[in-house]
Amino acid sequence: MSPNLPEKIQLGLDELAVIRVMMSPLIARTGEPELPVIETAAACTMLHSFYTEIEKILKLIALDLDKKIPSSESWHRDLLSQMAAATEARPAVITTDLVMRLAELLAFRHLFRGASIALMRWDKLSPLVPTLDTSRTLGVGTHSNTVM
Repeated sequence: MSPNLPEKIQLGLDELAVIRVMMSPLIARTGEPELPVIETAAACTMLHSFYTEIEKILKLIALDLDKKIPSSESWHRDLLSQMAAATEARPAVITTDLVMRLAELLAFRHLFRGASIALMRWDKLSPLVPTLDTSRTLGVGTHSNTVM
């Protein structure tokens, strides 16, 4: 294991905490049927950033401890499966339940990258917003303490 892996993981977890704080005004509005376009666009951007940061942390672990990341067309999804499985080098980093929640964010991220912001609707987006608590249950925090 690289000596700076725990530090890199912690930096990623800190970024997730910042995004969660920035998103808290929108988290409080998840029960509302719709939001103005600016708030919806902000939520889209923050959810995109949140998932991307989680994926960066998982890639760090995969490259450092597993010495590989998936290379198929579905490598994003395969990375989630890889991190849910324990290896000789590390315990499972995420649960299968968390894989399912992160897969929803991944699907959103792919949509967000390829679709017009005009197509984003708060009523479809708001169920994903509570996923921002994902990093609180992300096994990476515990794992980074284990690998320090």
